[in-house]
Amino acid sequence: MNHSFVILLLEDSEEDIFLFRRAVAKLGRDVLLRSVRNGTDAQNYLLGDGKFSDRNEFPIPAVIFADLQLPGMGGLQFLEWLRAQPALRSTPCVIYSGSANPSDVQSAYELCVTSFIVKPIDFHDWVRRLEVVLKFWMDIAQRPPMDV
Repeated sequence: MNHSFVILLLEDSEEDIFLFRRAVAKLGRDVLLRSVRNGTDAQNYLLGDGKFSDRNEFPIPAVIFADLQLPGMGGLQFLEWLRAQPALRSTPCVIYSGSANPSDVQSAYELCVTSFIVKPIDFHDWVRRLEVVLKFWMDIAQRPPMDV
C-alpha cells in the first residue's frame, strides 16, 4: 500500500466519514484516507503508538482534516497539541466544521490552523471544495518533509 498522499481525518460522525470517503473516491485521486474518531486516537496515530505503530498501515499524513466538535479533546485542543509537537507542528491541518462561528474561526487561526472550511450541506459542494483543497496540497503546495 504505497500512496503518495495520505489524509488523516479526525471525525466522530459516521455519516461525515462516509461522505468524506465518497468525495475522495469521486475525485479519483491517489489518496490514502485514514480516519480516527477522537483527539486521543489522532495523537496516538501521529505518534505511532499502540495500534497505530505500523507506519506501512498508518503512514504520517500529508494533511490532517479535523472537525471542531469531537468527544473528549475537541478540534481546537487537538490543533493546540499538534502545534506544540516539534516533529509534527508543520503538518497542514484543516479545520472543517458545520459551524462558521466567528469565534471558532478566530481561535483556530490563532492556533495556526492551515485553513478553516465550513462543511457544505450539499454533497456536490463538498466534492468541489475538497477538489480545490486536494489540488492545492497535491499539485501546487510544497510540503515540508515528514520525518517522524
